[in-house]
Amino acid sequence: MAPPADCLNYAEWNRTYNAIYLGIAAMGSATIFSLLQLPNASKSYCTALTITGIVTLIAIYHYVRIFNSWAEAFEAVSEDGGDDAVRLTGARFNDAYSYVD
Repeated sequence: MAPPADCLNYAEWNRTYNAIYLGIAAMGSATIFSLLQLPNASKSYCTALTITGIVTLIAIYHYVRIFNSWAEAFEAVSEDGGDDAVRLTGARFNDAYSYVD
């Protein structure tokens, strides 16, 4: 469930938007790194690296869903050439994915 729009200013909304995006990039990097290291790892660590790659790949999916839900739940609008304001769009913010990982 999204917080009330009057609780967020544009800077806070944008900070959250960017943090989620950074989480996606971090999980993507971790996935790529762990899967590319498979040929370099000894046989006893290959299973752990494969599982790490799968888990972070699933986390990417969840972060993308959270990111899309966040972007759809709010709208940044410019008011009279001043700072942008944040308004609810009416779409529900699905925060359930944050509890999965």
